[in-house]
Amino acid sequence: MGVLDQIDSRIIFLAVGTLLLLGSFATINSRNASKFDHDFAFILLIVGMVSLGCGFGLIDLSKLKDMWPQ
Repeated sequence: MGVLDQIDSRIIFLAVGTLLLLGSFATINSRNASKFDHDFAFILLIVGMVSLGCGFGLIDLSKLKDMWPQ
């Protein structure tokens, strides 16, 4: 049993969300960023917040399969 056995999807969602938020904040605060960079950073900011919500258990992805048509 190694360290990789203790990593579950919750930890992955938290790590990805944290990296997305850090990258989007760095891009938004950059003085050399273009308008496209700022727009894309806002999209990454929203995706990062959703990822953190899934990681903290505020968003339940198990209900997502019920939304798909049968």
